[in-house]
Amino acid sequence: MRALALIGTGLFLAAASPPLAITDLKPIALHPGVNRVPGFLVGGGTATIVEAWRGNGNAHGYHVWMVLGGPSEGNPVGLVTAEGDTIGDNPFDGERVLGAVRFATGRIDGKPATLLIKASLDEAPSGVLADHSTATVTWYRLDHATDEMDMIGRTIDEFISIGTVHTTGRYCNADLAMRDVAHVPLPSDFDGFNGTDGCFPIRK
Repeated sequence: MRALALIGTGLFLAAASPPLAITDLKPIALHPGVNRVPGFLVGGGTATIVEAWRGNGNAHGYHVWMVLGGPSEGNPVGLVTAEGDTIGDNPFDGERVLGAVRFATGRIDGKPATLLIKASLDEAPSGVLADHSTATVTWYRLDHATDEMDMIGRTIDEFISIGTVHTTGRYCNADLAMRDVAHVPLPSDFDGFNGTDGCFPIRK
């Protein structure tokens, strides 16, 4: 896959620290339950990713991922974090998706990297959720701390933010923003209103 290209006009507006050029981007397919993912950890080790649905009664549930890595502080299994102990999306009602998450592999400056990509819709001018909103897409690279000073206040394996892009185009589905900005294919169960921005036409 070609390197991700960021432009400063039109659909995308690059933030102050856009991600480095990422090539060979390949999404990691996961299923509900326990996933063993060879080569996920820095150095080529296998990670275990647990995918579960967090039900919320009569409100909106969401997916949660817990990533288990290699040894940590004398324990055989350590938690891989990313701005929190678990990673979650926000599918809202399925047709309008407020937050999308993908794990992927790729190459940064020619070196293998494990990536986490998040896309979220910003607050809409109308105040209505997922209503013609700009979006924020953030890339994270899995980092393995090797120096004791680097481990203070963090897990030994952690996803570190490497860049963010804010769109000028507006969406009602974060999956579409991720596709356009990060070139990640839409999920097989995509259920947006359309394949452009996911929005219903604005009534005049």
